[in-house]
Amino acid sequence: MKLKNNMAEEKYVHSYKVIYEKEAKDGIIYLDSKLDREYAKVFFVYAKENGTAPFEDQDGKKYELSYEKEVYMLTRKGF
Repeated sequence: MKLKNNMAEEKYVHSYKVIYEKEAKDGIIYLDSKLDREYAKVFFVYAKENGTAPFEDQDGKKYELSYEKEVYMLTRKGF
């Protein structure tokens, strides 16, 4: 799991600590504010069980939520 940008930020999203790149901030907003807690939880559980959980927001922007060594990381894909 590598960040493209050294300027990573952290935020708690529905009680999950997530590290994310600036480019993925809209994905953080989507998970935290646009989705119900139980629906967002599906992505966190899937990432924990499978290593990654790809998803896209309501605008079609693609993201990947990764889980490795007890850390969640969100990156933006295909921009």
